[in-house]
Amino acid sequence: MKRDKRRIKRHRCEVCGYRGVTQIHHIFPGPLRRISEREDFVIELCVSCHRRAHTDADFSFCLKHDAQLDWLYSGHTMEEWMRMMHRSWVYIREVEKRPQRQEVPKDGPGRFDDEEDRWQSRK
Repeated sequence: MKRDKRRIKRHRCEVCGYRGVTQIHHIFPGPLRRISEREDFVIELCVSCHRRAHTDADFSFCLKHDAQLDWLYSGHTMEEWMRMMHRSWVYIREVEKRPQRQEVPKDGPGRFDDEEDRWQSRK
């Protein structure tokens, strides 16, 4: 855990946003802990969320799922992931349907413009 002590902490939970005492959580524990260190699959959590990460299987699964998707979206392949981790926490269709950044036109309609028009028509 020497690397944990050198890691710069922001003292903000990355799940709930709590500011204060935080702890570093290795998303992939046990035999995958070294991979978590090397690939930066760690997250800063408050004490409550850290406890939850170790006791709530669904919450832990979500952390693993999101870490894998972020890694894959950063340009890596599923084959690389499987060679490294030997298990997947995402569906292949999630990787194939990678979200694309959408440009919003500066002069175009805003997100709620159509709702405002409907509100105006009711008056």
